[in-house]
Amino acid sequence: MLKLPVMAVLSKTNNARCELAKGDDLGHTRCALCGIRPYSFCRCLNEDELKVFSKISSERMFSDKQNIFLQQEKSKNLYNITEGNIKIYQLLTDGRLQIIGFLYPGDFFGSYRQGKYNYSAQAIGNVKVCVFNEATLNKHLEKNPKLSRELLNITANELTLAQDRIRVLGKLTATERMANFILNISDQRARIKWQDNPVSLPMNRQDIADYLGLTIATVSREITRLKTSNIIKVLSASQIYINDRTKLSLLCN
Repeated sequence: MLKLPVMAVLSKTNNARCELAKGDDLGHTRCALCGIRPYSFCRCLNEDELKVFSKISSERMFSDKQNIFLQQEKSKNLYNITEGNIKIYQLLTDGRLQIIGFLYPGDFFGSYRQGKYNYSAQAIGNVKVCVFNEATLNKHLEKNPKLSRELLNITANELTLAQDRIRVLGKLTATERMANFILNISDQRARIKWQDNPVSLPMNRQDIADYLGLTIATVSREITRLKTSNIIKVLSASQIYINDRTKLSLLCN
């Protein structure tokens, strides 16, 4: 049985509208028509296998700031993002919120420990996810070793998020943290064959500051510094254009 490890506020999860997507007139399943499938763990399945696989999942939509689940809630479901972005965070014992990272289409999440979620997950803007009942998915994975291997590779991303954050908060200066952050998001978008420049920043400045271990004032100052150096151009509050990727990369070390 697959047990997904990793890191992960108490109150009730916001209710979210849930609806099942249907296939098309040609008989294709929802999974077969999914635009993010080439970058999700189900990419290893053929058409017949997808027909079976589509029966063990449902599609759910969340609006901005709705919680998918909360830290320490009983874990029942696992999720795969098909549209939008999600932030995962933990509430520390002193009441401070620590953002672990940001998730993108194709990312699988919902890992747990001792039957409870290790972190909270919240929608950034409108989000669409595939939902899998934990027990049902585990049974399916036991019969499909190639799907299980693919999922293990995908879920390694959660561990990478933790490692990236440790690195970011380690010895990097504020400028280096900001440069890493922008490039990481650009690379994430490139991974799923989306436009990687301009770079879309759907999260607010407070979330960026919390993730990078900086203040909002410092985040704004570093963005202004990169803009003044003509390394980036600020198109809007949620979009940055990378003028010089080489110089931005050099700032990451």
